[in-house]
Amino acid sequence: MSQGNGAATLQQRLEISDRAERGETDPQIAIAMHFSPVTVRKWRRRAQREGRSGLGSHMGRPRTGALGQAPLELRDATRELRLAHPGWGPQTLRIELARDRRFGGLRLPSRARLAAFLKGEKLTRRHERHSELVQPEPQPATAPHDIWEMDAQGVRQLDDVGRVSVINIGDPYSHVRTESWACLHKMKPATHDYQLALRRAMLRFGRPKRLSLDHDSAFYDNKSASPYPSRLHLWALALGIDVVFIHAGRPTEHGFIERTHQIVDDQALLGHTFAEPAAIQPVLEQRLDFLNTQYPSRALAGQPPLTAHPAAGHSRQTYRPEYEEVILDLDRVFRYLALMLDPVD
Repeated sequence: MSQGNGAATLQQRLEISDRAERGETDPQIAIAMHFSPVTVRKWRRRAQREGRSGLGSHMGRPRTGALGQAPLELRDATRELRLAHPGWGPQTLRIELARDRRFGGLRLPSRARLAAFLKGEKLTRRHERHSELVQPEPQPATAPHDIWEMDAQGVRQLDDVGRVSVINIGDPYSHVRTESWACLHKMKPATHDYQLALRRAMLRFGRPKRLSLDHDSAFYDNKSASPYPSRLHLWALALGIDVVFIHAGRPTEHGFIERTHQIVDDQALLGHTFAEPAAIQPVLEQRLDFLNTQYPSRALAGQPPLTAHPAAGHSRQTYRPEYEEVILDLDRVFRYLALMLDPVD
């Protein structure tokens, strides 16, 4: 006759443990010993979790702690669900337990008690503290090339050419546009596209002191609460260029480069036809030279940028791609990473 009430003697509990260790399944043990599978599972799990000493009867006061008054099977089910699904929180676990037929009609623990149980079982996830990337204190530009803004214009579809996204770089102090680089046949530029655009700009105008970026995924790790600096970020630091970020969702902080997108589009792309994709870049370079040397700027009292600011012709921080390996200062990178680990110091 089945002894489904779980009233197994100590000797029977030890036999259940021994049979389980020999590889017998719960149903096999239940049939052989005339117990219900629930009883076999209960004592087999107890032996696995607490050893043979855990098979004795627990006399005296009921077990304390989170879910101490809950059935063992419910505690086991909660533990197993959490181990199988580490992303499920107390609320999800409670819903899943309510859907389990074994616990139909049972008053389930509250979300708070389930959370306390997970903590007691050391099944909680470590809280990921949010932190921003370390960056220099804001400083207003007081001279040409104190800071450059860099951003990519949204992709455009040009007849007979296809997709084009233009990377624009410029100096908001002098209004000099230092580079417009066409990225062809892609929805958005990659890291190496931005590096190439910066190399071209620095080859012509020298290195800036600072580079201002938005939170595009090429510049900033948007998926982490504590982001690690991007390859572009560390490369700029090694070149002696400090990197600053505008606030997320505030494109107005990049007002100069946002206006540059529209100006470059009007000057070089709108209404132009190109026989082949390679014809786009020469037109961009020609119109950029026009904007810097001839086009009157209202912000500069009607003067072209390089007329109003002759010193903007070069930053005096020379850059040559063939000497980049010599220029790179990895100590700046190491100091920056050390500062990330201990920002107080």
